Amino acid sequence: MSEKKWKKSIIAAAALGGIYAALSAVADKQEEGTKACPGNVYMNKVKPALDRFLSFGGLVLLSPVLAGTALAVFLDEPGPVLFTQKRVGKNGNYILIHKFRTMKRNTPHDVPTHLLKDPEQYITKVGRILRKTSLDELPQLWDIFRGSMSIIGPRPALWNQEDLIAEREQQGANDILPGLTGLAQVRGRDALLIPQKAALDGQYARTLKKGGLAAVLMDVKCFIATVVSVVKGEGVVEGGTGTVSETAGRFQESSTAGKASEKPLRKNMKKTKTYREFSGIRPEEAGFEDYGFRKKFCIDLRVEKKVLITGAHSYIGESLEKWGRQHYPNLTIHTIDMTNSAWQEYDFSSYDTVFHVAGIAHADVGRASEEEKQMYYAVNTDLALDTARKARECGVWQFIFMSSMIVYGESSPCKKQKIIDEETIPAPANFYGDSKWQADKGIRAMGDEKFRTAVLRPPMIYGKGSKGNYPVLAKLAGKLPVFPSVQNCRSMLHIDNLCEFLCRLILSGEGGVYFPQNARYAGTSELVKAIGAAREKKIRTLGVLNPAVSVASCMPGRIGRLANKAYGNMVYDHRLSHYEGLEYQVVSLEESIRRTEGIKQTSSTGCSGTVLMTASVASMIDQFNLPNIRLLKEMGYEVDVATNFHQGNTCTGEKIQVLLEQLEEMEVDCYQIDFDRNATDLRAGVRAFRQFEEVVCGRAVPINPSRHSHVGNGNRYAFVHAHSPIGGAVGRLAARKHGIKTIYTAHGFHFYEGAPVKNWLLYYPVEKLLSRITDVLITINREDYQRAVKKLHAGKTVYVPGVGIDTEKFGSVPADSYKKRKELGLGPEEVFLLSVGELNENKNHRTVIEALGRISRSNRALADRLHYCIAGKGPLEGELLKLAEELQVNLHLLGFRDDVPQLLQAADIFVLPSRREGLPLALMEAMAGGLPVACSRIRGNTDLIDEGKGGCLFEPRDINGVAESIEKLMGEERKKFGTYNLQKIKEYDLKIVEKQLADVYRR
Repeated sequence: MSEKKWKKSIIAAAALGGIYAALSAVADKQEEGTKACPGNVYMNKVKPALDRFLSFGGLVLLSPVLAGTALAVFLDEPGPVLFTQKRVGKNGNYILIHKFRTMKRNTPHDVPTHLLKDPEQYITKVGRILRKTSLDELPQLWDIFRGSMSIIGPRPALWNQEDLIAEREQQGANDILPGLTGLAQVRGRDALLIPQKAALDGQYARTLKKGGLAAVLMDVKCFIATVVSVVKGEGVVEGGTGTVSETAGRFQESSTAGKASEKPLRKNMKKTKTYREFSGIRPEEAGFEDYGFRKKFCIDLRVEKKVLITGAHSYIGESLEKWGRQHYPNLTIHTIDMTNSAWQEYDFSSYDTVFHVAGIAHADVGRASEEEKQMYYAVNTDLALDTARKARECGVWQFIFMSSMIVYGESSPCKKQKIIDEETIPAPANFYGDSKWQADKGIRAMGDEKFRTAVLRPPMIYGKGSKGNYPVLAKLAGKLPVFPSVQNCRSMLHIDNLCEFLCRLILSGEGGVYFPQNARYAGTSELVKAIGAAREKKIRTLGVLNPAVSVASCMPGRIGRLANKAYGNMVYDHRLSHYEGLEYQVVSLEESIRRTEGIKQTSSTGCSGTVLMTASVASMIDQFNLPNIRLLKEMGYEVDVATNFHQGNTCTGEKIQVLLEQLEEMEVDCYQIDFDRNATDLRAGVRAFRQFEEVVCGRAVPINPSRHSHVGNGNRYAFVHAHSPIGGAVGRLAARKHGIKTIYTAHGFHFYEGAPVKNWLLYYPVEKLLSRITDVLITINREDYQRAVKKLHAGKTVYVPGVGIDTEKFGSVPADSYKKRKELGLGPEEVFLLSVGELNENKNHRTVIEALGRISRSNRALADRLHYCIAGKGPLEGELLKLAEELQVNLHLLGFRDDVPQLLQAADIFVLPSRREGLPLALMEAMAGGLPVACSRIRGNTDLIDEGKGGCLFEPRDINGVAESIEKLMGEERKKFGTYNLQKIKEYDLKIVEKQLADVYRR
């Protein structure tokens, strides 16, 4: 470094030192007294030093910004540039904080902005920008430098915010330095309720007082989150939607509240209840105990009922009338106009059900006047409650109210998830949502045994002729050739599914809270493509456009709101929308788009052509795909099967012959492919690929040539549905080469956790590459689905709950367990432990035998009663028998069995110790058989078994865990576990799976 540069550096350092000394001298005179927390090095020494150092750096580096902002404030409205406010600091001491002035000089001084009436009238033009960007807080760097504040901590409360101060006192948040930003600031800021804000402040204070790494990490997280929050402009609320008092949700009564009006509602709205403010909702108000998915329906579809729709000319009401005429002639449906007071004289007493649809939706909440807000409460709340009261007084049995998903607030912004489950408490974000919530809550409060109140909280409803967001999206799809490929998720409800739900709910006469939605979620990009396909217009979705959406979503104002509205995420957990005995999802997403666009199908199913089903071994066709083949045939497809029908796989020769006969009866052509289960045998792989090509090109001869009618047709398949790693790889490569679409069902990604390293090295890169040529990737457990979405690149990834289980089949098995136990040599006092699976290392039967050996050593009498029976064959047969003999364990190897349902009826406990599974059919069958389960804690198993409710989970190699699980399931709770599994497995019923597969096949 030159001498000149050295001198400049020394002068700069000296200048900074002088500035620091001068500022310190001033600051020390104003420094607030603080009390240290003994023993907390981070809180007492490190954090104050960091505050001083960083605030000084901020004051120096941002001095041009501070000067420019000060000038802008003065030029916008001459007067003081800064203003001070009396706030509460550490230990309840009062402090003065500094801000850039953002409001006019006549603004009330000690009133929080969100409590001002019409705060917009006070905010200056420059102030609006400063508040949105949080630049008005910059002068508080001086407050941090002088020690009255910290960079991270609870925001200092106004001296007169007694409610917030009291809540913080209970949480222990008043005895630390307040901060420029903090945990509550990045978790909601002004939108938080006072108890919520105080709870977060208390959480931060407790972490800080503990000190150590946890305190450091908390500060780092808050700092980073603040930067993100400021960029996005989150949590800033001007007016009545910020932190509010506990008087929330109550109305101000006027002299005419609740009285009849002789004029239309719009003219009379000034005389109705006036909305004041709303805040938190108590859990007991949410209606958890009456959620419909907890009910069991037994509906007589032939019963006659009379229905009154209150609300003429509504889209939903008119759609229900039409649907009822077409599908439920036993429902007599009338409609009454609610726009004047004549409805009050109408006789409700002859009706079984009143369905209230009158309401106002689609509010532009940012621009609504006070008059418009009152109108929403007049219609959405008061009118609904008055109608319900009249229905009750007239002896109506059932009242159905259309609430809305809006009671849970707005959707989350782009790239953030919002999933509403059975424990989510409603949280209206604006007057529109609150007007619906007040009616929702009030109507449910009227319900009793003689007046059943049913509240629906549906997501976006769409259909031909609907209003709202769908027509806007359809309009854009008609004009734009490209769209971003952002993967967001929305719950939606087609009008036909809603009408079917309503008709069945009316016939049931039940009350409760319901969340009807389509069978699967939808994304904006997916909807746009589906709309384009229905209009025979090809729309491309491009990932290169995604950054533009991300940038737009972070922008303040209308652009940010529109981007987040279009690509936001908000879904109901599917569990909330499945009702036992009330099936209503009659239209798939794709079909619903076609109906909405007015496209009629050319046949009852819209499906034609031939499908090729393939798997490495015949046992996969036998065990997993016969129902799929039947489904495809019912949909109008022809089906061929290509697999290894030779002996040497997991099917015996006799079983293969039975399978071939079944397929022939179903008029399915069968082709032999010499798949080898050894993935490293490249010659076998090439041979199988060539054989598969012969099938695809129509040159192969089927095993049953008398049925063959396709030779020489070439590329004759609508799509290929592949199963198993080897069959999936060969099938997809051959299909890709010949331009055929593919579906691949991954029965478990065994190259992930729990697999040998060599499996990961071999299968993962291959599967990742093959996913790029997969049109639809079907995963059968939730863990695989999440990984596939993040790690793989299929055109579309869907979750289907396994291969499905015919619960009726297992329920109809004769309960002749004594005969089956006698056949196995088991008496009534002996405990029958059943496992079904191949005798190999992955199935891990050795661990169960070792666990039984441990029981044998500690309790011989109990061990003599335990009999471990395995239905299956494999290479470890001799080894397992030898181990059982050494450990004195009662082991019975049953070989391949075709009487598994009967074995399950006879067994006491089902055991599945596998190290890796997809979604095991054996476990599903055990649940359908009503057995309690002891199984390994791995993916797939954890989808099915709820620990402590349906059975016990253990780590795959935990011998003690297996022993403890078996001993626990021998107790009195065994029957309760089995009963729970019987109910749980209905979520995986074959009919549900077939509906979802049918949606995939229709694509």
